[in-house]
Amino acid sequence: MAGKNRMKRLAYPQRNSTKSIIIAITFIVYGIVLTIYNDKTEISLEDLAFIPVIGAGWYFGIGGGILVAVSSILFNQIIPAGEGSSFFSSLDDPSTIIDTLTLIFTAFVVGRLATVTRERHEALLKVKDYEQERIKYSNFLERLNKATGTALEADSLDSTLKILAEGIGKLFKADDCFFSLWDEIKGVPVPVAAHGSMSDIYPHMQFEPGEKTLTVSVMEAGHPIAVADLEDSPHISSKIAALFPSRSMIGLPLIVQERKLGALLLGYNERRPFAQNEIDRVKITAEQVALVLSKALLLEEERKQVRQLKALHDVAQISTQVDSEDELIERVTDIIGRNIFPDNFGILTLDETGEMLHPHPSYRFFASEEIKLRGVPLGEGVTGQVAKTGKPLRIDNVRRITNYLDVDERTGSELCVPIKFKEQLLGVINAESVKRNGFTEDDERLLMTLAGQLATAMEQLRKSRAERQWLDQLARSNDLIYSLAHVTTHMEKALSQDEIILTFGTELEKMNLTCILAVYENSRRMFETRYTSLDLDRLQTLESKIGVPLIHYTFPLEQYMKLFPSKEKLHQPAIINDLAEEVQLLFINNRKKNYAGLLKWVGLDQNAELFRLPLLFEDNLLGILWIWGKGLTIADLPVLSIFSKQISVSLERARLFEEVQSLALTDPLTGLNNRRSLFELGRIEFARSIRMNRPFCSMMLDLDHFKQINDTHGHLTGDRVLQEFASRCRGSIREIDLLGRYGGEELIILMPETDLETAKLVAERLRKHIVETPFTISNCEINITVSIGVAHKDANTVEFETLIARADQAMYIAKHKGRNRVAVSV
Repeated sequence: MAGKNRMKRLAYPQRNSTKSIIIAITFIVYGIVLTIYNDKTEISLEDLAFIPVIGAGWYFGIGGGILVAVSSILFNQIIPAGEGSSFFSSLDDPSTIIDTLTLIFTAFVVGRLATVTRERHEALLKVKDYEQERIKYSNFLERLNKATGTALEADSLDSTLKILAEGIGKLFKADDCFFSLWDEIKGVPVPVAAHGSMSDIYPHMQFEPGEKTLTVSVMEAGHPIAVADLEDSPHISSKIAALFPSRSMIGLPLIVQERKLGALLLGYNERRPFAQNEIDRVKITAEQVALVLSKALLLEEERKQVRQLKALHDVAQISTQVDSEDELIERVTDIIGRNIFPDNFGILTLDETGEMLHPHPSYRFFASEEIKLRGVPLGEGVTGQVAKTGKPLRIDNVRRITNYLDVDERTGSELCVPIKFKEQLLGVINAESVKRNGFTEDDERLLMTLAGQLATAMEQLRKSRAERQWLDQLARSNDLIYSLAHVTTHMEKALSQDEIILTFGTELEKMNLTCILAVYENSRRMFETRYTSLDLDRLQTLESKIGVPLIHYTFPLEQYMKLFPSKEKLHQPAIINDLAEEVQLLFINNRKKNYAGLLKWVGLDQNAELFRLPLLFEDNLLGILWIWGKGLTIADLPVLSIFSKQISVSLERARLFEEVQSLALTDPLTGLNNRRSLFELGRIEFARSIRMNRPFCSMMLDLDHFKQINDTHGHLTGDRVLQEFASRCRGSIREIDLLGRYGGEELIILMPETDLETAKLVAERLRKHIVETPFTISNCEINITVSIGVAHKDANTVEFETLIARADQAMYIAKHKGRNRVAVSV
């Protein structure tokens, strides 16, 4: 097969130079052989001239063959002439004349035969090339039809464009394929889809009117334009060319019946020329893709109209089916968001102040991650501007707007219309698209129609709700008064503040009301949260979100006063309008920007009322009570105010009772148990240890030379020394241990569940702590020692007083042995 191909290439060389070289070599060989061997052989070497003649006739036709034949004849005459013979002597020989004529005839015959053969060969090659081109063209059309057919089967315009971009790009083996629609009004391309390295970027690009793009050039020309070098072309500006990775590009205008639909750009990363057959195929592709695009646009428009009509019909039905405004907005948002505006869509309602728009919780986002929304003041952003002017607003490119409220960074365009009943603003409907120029005038008219339907339905629901609320409030107020009177009765039976707080918290919880109580400490000018009726799960979740424990959380009065223009306002019951601000000041160390989710978690959504009730007793601030719950309204404020006063009276009564009890059981100087209370508690613990046969120890502690401290530094210093002594003892024992003042400078420590060896170790550690750390009183260091007596319960100690006496005796032993030591009763 290889030999056959070589013979074919020898018989039909592609270049004339190759043919000439072959003939020249043949003729030279012939001349050399004739010159050298003409006289040395009897064979007629002139017959060898047929070889170059046949070759010349085959390669160059009759003229070539005759030219070489004449050259051979002349060469045959030159050789004898060179040997001394006459140049024309051989012409008299008839055989020479016959050979010459035969040679010329051979050249004529071979040349003619070669011409016919070559023409046939060329014709066969053309037929073969035509067949190959026909097959390629058929394959091209088949692939083109497959790509366009697949695109027509897509269920949306976006899918159609993406399929076309990918299919056409692969069909022409392009590195990138860019699809854009044509905005006839602005005269600019609108990028919609791409295949290749810029598939995610190109749909978000935007071109300005007047910019020289290849799409603009092909739309103006009305035919494909091939650009071999994108960096040096009059059809595209260098600034625009730099945005693309392509070095060469060909643009296809998509035009149907003089209607400009868009353009398709094929990009190649390497510079390359474009053959005419490529351009011809591009033209065919442009015509077919334009038809597909035209049909897709019509189908998309039909689908859109069907979706719009169905959505409007569904919205009209919903308005007669729902019982609440929230349900109405939620279902309308779902229908419109799913069927018409699938990116970002939602409704913002105007609050009672008429100054703030609040996004409804049903607001839909294209993004999967959670996006936090906040209230929008009138006049701020697109939605605030629409609410303020009462006129719709369509923004083709939100990135050109100064002070734009950027909630979703993928937003490219926005459409917002007001919801108005007659001239009263109820809210706004807002739609956002990830595309630039994502909305049309038809979309605006549709949204205005929807807003009208929604406004009518919302107004009807609000009227019905107001009537129901009025009737419900009458019944609820009676129930609330009865329930709170019941709570007050229970509080009167409680003796301590903690018991009172727990009582009313529990009773409020039974009424499905939630509360938080902060007690005010006047000495510290601080509030401390002491109670909440939140269940444990919600409390733990709340604490994890705010980052601090809620119970025992403190905040200063000065910070909280920032909520009020005057102190008198702090003393007045109120409904909190700005929940976020209240929480922000309450949790001053937690600077979260959005508390909406946090408040909703504890039952404070946009429909809940939060009551702030100051607890006052004779104008003295005792604390603040926050109450909220389902069904509470501003009409309940007077009843709750009376309830807060009853709580205040109960708390003050309990405080006075606790104070009297404390004076009877507590040593006023050291804050420790006095002798009476210590002995009462000690007898109980001692009896338990005997009953359960558990160890029990006691210590008697006495400061050494305490009289000298009083005489030297004064009794005030002596009192402060006793206070510090008590504090150190308190910090050196366990919670189950009992500490009290026995008298003078003597303290007693009772240690349940403690054997003698452990008690000795504790006593020695405490002694070292006293002696090694001087007491600092009024910038004066005082070195103090302590004598400690330790006694433990044994078989001979059956009474608590006996144990105390033994510890006292051991303490005196320590004194007699030189003080500053621990002695054990044996």
